[in-house]
Amino acid sequence: MVYFLFDNPADKRNMEFLKKYGTASFDLIFPPEQCRSVKSMMKVCYKYIQKSNTGDTIVCWYDFMGILCWWLCEILHKKRKIVALNILLKNKETLKNKVARFLYRQALKSANLNATVTSKEYGKSVNKLLNIKKKYVLLHDIYHGQYNICYKGQVKENSVFCGGRNGRDWNFLFQLTEKMPDIQFNVVVPKEQFEQYRSYGRNNVSIETEISEKNFLELMCQSSLVIMPLNTEAPAGLIAMFQAASNGKLIIASDTVATKEYLAINRGVLCKYSFDEWERQIRYWLAHKKEAQGRALNFQKFLENECSERKYAEILQRLVNGDYEGLEIAG
Repeated sequence: MVYFLFDNPADKRNMEFLKKYGTASFDLIFPPEQCRSVKSMMKVCYKYIQKSNTGDTIVCWYDFMGILCWWLCEILHKKRKIVALNILLKNKETLKNKVARFLYRQALKSANLNATVTSKEYGKSVNKLLNIKKKYVLLHDIYHGQYNICYKGQVKENSVFCGGRNGRDWNFLFQLTEKMPDIQFNVVVPKEQFEQYRSYGRNNVSIETEISEKNFLELMCQSSLVIMPLNTEAPAGLIAMFQAASNGKLIIASDTVATKEYLAINRGVLCKYSFDEWERQIRYWLAHKKEAQGRALNFQKFLENECSERKYAEILQRLVNGDYEGLEIAG
């Protein structure tokens, strides 16, 4: 039996596609409400470790739940196959991250836990961070393809969009707005950052927060480019990247081990941590619209071929079955 545990009931709609493929036999488990604490995650993990039998597989959509499942199995002396999807481990020196590194390191060293990464280079980065030699299956994030809103309105000249949550380098972004006063920046920040940065609402900066997905996408489509300065090497901003690609927008992002997997080879633009480079790239691509559209189309084709629902389901099923022949391995 394969139990597929989720941490958020809101994911249910997007994961219905698994019922169309060999993964239809998976028992998809959605909690009644989002797991916002370690305690709530532990509760779900414990329940299905107890419900499952020796030899069963527990797949965890949220990677940390996979780590928790492994530790619980160790403590309870239960033999289960654990799969942690999309390892996300940040390299920070906080106490929380030091504890996380310990928990991840012990779990990832075990043969009873398999894991995936969305980027080959990121798999190497995790191994280096933890000083281990784990082999990860490359499993890209899912491109559902329903993000295109068929926008027919006006696109503002010399405008860029930046929005989202995880991993955004807001400090860098707002300093960049000061260096490019002739460029319009349309920004959507999380509520917790809104008060901090609302004073940046100068003539060339429009700041929004807590808007609907529809308004988020419309604001993106009204802008000429999408930019994504990031403060982490871990995968971040992938949903916003998929939304941009679906609506034909070129993406300029920080050059990280994760973004290379998606935007390299003329599928986007990667920038180092340099205000001069970001300004140069933004001005170039605002002036070269046809070339920008070509790169955006390249990225869209990559997502349709390499990140489709079908490909995701096929790789996941093979991973669970232990059939690794032909799969891309990272680490």
